[in-house]
Amino acid sequence: MRDLLFVYGTLLPGLRLHAAMQGGLPRGPASCEGRLFDLGDYPGLRPGPGRVIGELYEVDDALLARLDAVEEYQPADPAASLYLRQRVAVQRRVDGATVQAWAYLYNRSAAGCARIPHGDYWRYLSERGG
Repeated sequence: MRDLLFVYGTLLPGLRLHAAMQGGLPRGPASCEGRLFDLGDYPGLRPGPGRVIGELYEVDDALLARLDAVEEYQPADPAASLYLRQRVAVQRRVDGATVQAWAYLYNRSAAGCARIPHGDYWRYLSERGG
């Protein structure tokens, strides 16, 4: 079965975990409501006002299971999970249509972490020089 996944951080093309997306079919740029935080080596999406920029992919159940491990999501123990895989409303940037897609939401407090105000991790890395 194929489904949609919204990615916004290190799974994006050109970034360090993108190889984990092998088998996913790119479906274009997208955004969702939320706040993006710099957690050090990776970003975290938390609910709240704002927009987060990313990419939409078509994925199958096997790829989602592999990504669950990468994102430290444990469906049987959500409280112990670093990220939770949840459905979010995603706006496709090509046509403005809103679709439902999976996304990995950071499952810890972001207190003390820098917010990425524009919600674009690629841009943030570019501005930081890396």
